[in-house]
Amino acid sequence: MFAALCSLSLITISAKAQDRKLKLHLNYNYSLPVNGFKSDLVSNTSPRGFNGSLMYTFNNKWEGGLSVGYQNYYQKYGRTIYSLSKTQDVSAVLTNSIQTTPVLLTARFSPLNTTFVKPYIAAGAGVNITDFRQYLGEFGSEQTSAGFLAQGALGVTIPFGRLKTSGFDVGANYDYSPYNKYGYSDLNTINAHAGVFFQIK
Repeated sequence: MFAALCSLSLITISAKAQDRKLKLHLNYNYSLPVNGFKSDLVSNTSPRGFNGSLMYTFNNKWEGGLSVGYQNYYQKYGRTIYSLSKTQDVSAVLTNSIQTTPVLLTARFSPLNTTFVKPYIAAGAGVNITDFRQYLGEFGSEQTSAGFLAQGALGVTIPFGRLKTSGFDVGANYDYSPYNKYGYSDLNTINAHAGVFFQIK
């Protein structure tokens, strides 16, 4: 009798877990600037980032939802001569400090319905809110702007247990982010993320 009740409880818990549709992903993010972002603004990688996604499960293969992230980039260049105008030059240290906050609508597709490692591909599009601070010596300027961002990603999820309601999420993505301020062209990056997911409803 006791064994039967335990079995029934496990079946009920499993059924309720399968009914849950909302999944929360929380990830640490490591970012590498590329293209014009790397050559013109910041060549240093950024270990200072995170992202979170609230995803709705449509079926065993498709999920969709909202993703929000944050990344902090910093680069200080050695002292050199900069031209302020045709008649004025200054010797100074140049510092670029850039913080980005991407807000994306994201879709995720899992081609294989495996029970352990589940690979996925994802795509997203939305807005990239950018806070750009540039200092030439002690003189600085700051501008906050918003622009388009598109993202493509690959990764895998690895569940903690049999119910598959929580687990690890590991992957990488490319962010395409045009940036037409101060004569700069883009804020494109390659990113790696690792974190956890769990169902919340």
